[in-house]
Amino acid sequence: MVNLKVADAYVAHVRRQVREPGRRAALRRSLGRPVEDVVTRLAHAVVAPWLPADRTWHAVERAYYSVAALIAAQPRDRQSANTTAEPDEEESVSEPSSDERAGDDSAKAATKAIQRPTVSLGGTLGQAVRDKKLNADSIEARLHLLCRQDVAGLHRMLPGLFHQMAAKEVTPDWGRLLVDLARWERDRDHVTKRWLQDYYRAIHRDDEHEQTDDNDSESEDR
Repeated sequence: MVNLKVADAYVAHVRRQVREPGRRAALRRSLGRPVEDVVTRLAHAVVAPWLPADRTWHAVERAYYSVAALIAAQPRDRQSANTTAEPDEEESVSEPSSDERAGDDSAKAATKAIQRPTVSLGGTLGQAVRDKKLNADSIEARLHLLCRQDVAGLHRMLPGLFHQMAAKEVTPDWGRLLVDLARWERDRDHVTKRWLQDYYRAIHRDDEHEQTDDNDSESEDR
């Protein structure tokens, strides 16, 4: 599976790539389309070098392509913008080794010690509702529908949701999103449980209550 260090490095890579109009256009055209679609072919140049060597699960491959396309589809002035949870793109984010991409156990152990606080998609949506950027009823229904989807249905629905988020200047934690989407085929129930819990916790959070780091809970789910 995909670890957070690799996910953050990949997001930084995509942000650099979308500065080039041709690459950005290629990724945008692939939005919501299967990896095998002819329209997706030009996106391979950006995504393929970063795919894990062992990607038995289709959800892992699909996650890499979707996250790249979603970033490319963001308004130009926010494609390189960071969420508060993500490291700055200009910070030292080294390209992962082949062992890290393949999910090597030693690489996973080394990465675990430096994991950062993350925000799930559910937490992002909940905070946007709390900030009155998104409508509570429609977002709640949409999130529940999203959580019932298989891999194909999930990636068909994401573009519409992210278009709505972008219109209200709501930016997700891209690294955490990649990690969660990559787990969808194997651990969908755990991922959706976290999304829904984080959503309801966010909308009911006291103003003074800081968001807690859910990396420990996430590792328990695994």
